[in-house]
Amino acid sequence: MEDQNENEKLTRVTINIPEYKKEMIQKVVEKSSYNNVSELVRAGIDKELSIQMYKDNLDFIIKELDKIIDAKLNPFIKSQRKLNAKYLRTSAINTYLLGELLDKLLGDDMHKQFINMLTNARNKANYYISRDTENMTKKDLYDFYTIGEIYRNE
Repeated sequence: MEDQNENEKLTRVTINIPEYKKEMIQKVVEKSSYNNVSELVRAGIDKELSIQMYKDNLDFIIKELDKIIDAKLNPFIKSQRKLNAKYLRTSAINTYLLGELLDKLLGDDMHKQFINMLTNARNKANYYISRDTENMTKKDLYDFYTIGEIYRNE
């Protein structure tokens, strides 16, 4: 159970604890694989020191995990940007075709209304497209809804 080197010199430390805790420690020793109270207390100290060591290094661990997650997510984000560009091209083609269709089927009045709506939509879309997505925060990338918020009357 002990982690100590045989050549390691032990130092006595005296602590005061309530009687009921001393009895609890003794019961744990009787039911466990520890040979005596000292072994149990040393094991408890070792565990607490290990926990404190991990807590002290938690910021470093979090930063390293964040780097690993970013490395895994970056290809996905790049693929989503490519997918978005392909979708945008398809959407532009569909918009152009719809305008041509309205002009041919419904005449000038409906076509003029469509052109006005399309102009407004383009302004909103240009705002979105003009954003520098390379330097955009991850939150903005994941939350497209808020990007065009200044154009909505909500």
